[in-house]
Amino acid sequence: MRNWEARFASFEGAAYLDAANHGPLPLAAVRAGREALALKERPDRIADGLYLRLTGEVRALAARLFSCREESVALVNGAGGPVNLVARGLGLGAGDEVLIPEGEFPSNYYPWLWLARRGVKVVEVEPDHPSGAVSAQRLAARVGPRTRVVAFAHVSYLHGGRIDPAPVVEAARRVGAVTVADGSQSAGAMPVDFGASGLDLYAASAYKFLLGPYGTGLGLFSPALLDRLAVDDLNWWAVKGSEDFNHLPRGRFELRPGAQRFDAHETASFNNLMPFAESLRLLLEATPAAVQAHCRALCDRILHRMPEGFTPASPLDPPQRSHMLCIAAGTPQATAAAHARLLAARVHVSLRGDRLRIAPHLHATPADADRLLSVLSSGG
Repeated sequence: MRNWEARFASFEGAAYLDAANHGPLPLAAVRAGREALALKERPDRIADGLYLRLTGEVRALAARLFSCREESVALVNGAGGPVNLVARGLGLGAGDEVLIPEGEFPSNYYPWLWLARRGVKVVEVEPDHPSGAVSAQRLAARVGPRTRVVAFAHVSYLHGGRIDPAPVVEAARRVGAVTVADGSQSAGAMPVDFGASGLDLYAASAYKFLLGPYGTGLGLFSPALLDRLAVDDLNWWAVKGSEDFNHLPRGRFELRPGAQRFDAHETASFNNLMPFAESLRLLLEATPAAVQAHCRALCDRILHRMPEGFTPASPLDPPQRSHMLCIAAGTPQATAAAHARLLAARVHVSLRGDRLRIAPHLHATPADADRLLSVLSSGG
């Protein structure tokens, strides 16, 4: 097995198990970021072709990682951008319904709730698991004749539960509804075949398990959704021929094909894309399946040795289990106290609601898991 830990900076005694909050930049990405800053320091070294080369390179790497066509990939600065594109672009109005699970992250919640001013009804599906998770079957069963969009986190930030898209996609297709998956907590840490998933949109912020810089993200669009969405916010790079400043299209013009028309403005921000390209290369080398297996092995280590007084707070059955693990003490106060002890001991996890969210990545080791267990076992 490769020593992936060596591809990241030393944490100098800290145990970092919080990739669901921020994934660490690989060393190669850090070097690329320094190179990008040096280019801005000496802009005489910035070649004109860098803008097109970088965007094409990152789009191609993302397409390989998610088993989709390059034309499906939009380069954005977070998951919220593509979600808003769909919320604005479908022309939803009075009588239409958007279906979401309870407990969605704000970027996949507020854009839909904002549609209430147009008369759109947002239906929040109640959990059917003690952790607060909503199963794919429960979500699919709630699809009805007025459902126009089903939006859900592929993996929940709150409890780590996973929703298999297949039953949801099947139910949505029966009524012509669009499916939107927030992949911010799954992208990079588990295999995702977008082309085969049937999803209409898979949106992901890249600073978590994709190991990219903050302000990077991906939107993967199905051909059917691209045909339905109007371009209301025009990025001039989306215009055919716009890279030739000396012969710009005037009057009538055409847009480039595919999801590129939905790229974020300043798409070729080399401060972001140069490091992001290196992060994607590392994930392609390691493979998301190997990331998932590594993370689950560390979470299993914690599960099997969990101290008395702590219980799992994530779904553990195979259809809903992910690469993250949430655990809780007997009371919310005890869980918060445990989190404070962990931080004091330089063991980094997130406190989400009344649970501790443990989210390792390739850099994490069994020793990190053991550090966490030791601190939790020490009590108050």
